Amino acid sequence: MVHRLKKDIRGRIQGQRDKLTVEEREELSRRVAGHLWDMPEFKAAHTVFFFISFRSEVSTEPMIRRAIAEGKRVCIPYTYPETKAMVASRLLDFDAELQVGNYDILEPKEEFIRPVAPADIDLIITPGVAFDVHGGRLGYGGGYYDRFFAQRKEACPLVALAFEMQMMEEVPRGDHDQPVDAVVTEERVIDCKCPA
Repeated sequence: MVHRLKKDIRGRIQGQRDKLTVEEREELSRRVAGHLWDMPEFKAAHTVFFFISFRSEVSTEPMIRRAIAEGKRVCIPYTYPETKAMVASRLLDFDAELQVGNYDILEPKEEFIRPVAPADIDLIITPGVAFDVHGGRLGYGGGYYDRFFAQRKEACPLVALAFEMQMMEEVPRGDHDQPVDAVVTEERVIDCKCPA
């Protein structure tokens, strides 16, 4: 039942998000980035894990480039589909070190994989399909992120980036679904531990 419900929500929300034009997505993503940069958790973080956006997700490339330029230690995902595992890899040069990898998402080339232990990450920026104000997160169904989240240090916040259209009243959750601590949209920063 939950599995079917999640599948239906994924289709509906992704369909809405896919209708955004490139210009609309870039403008909304700029506003999301502005809110992220103002967050105390982001300002305080030395090592930040970013997802690399694909298709109609909030565009993270400009954020990643800026974070590197400002001296943040940035890491990104590298996936192992055979085990559905994901590791964090430090990124130094967005233009030189990436190639299209699994699921058609940019990943580090093999020679540029520089593993970073989850315990060394200060802030995790996560994607997802849908969210609610209580921290509910609906991912893409692979479980990569939930398994990765479980390895982080307790003090490391999970911050989701999303468009306002991805917010729902309640996201269905399974036993293994990890909640996020905050959701950043083009309109607001939602503290999921103390939702307004």
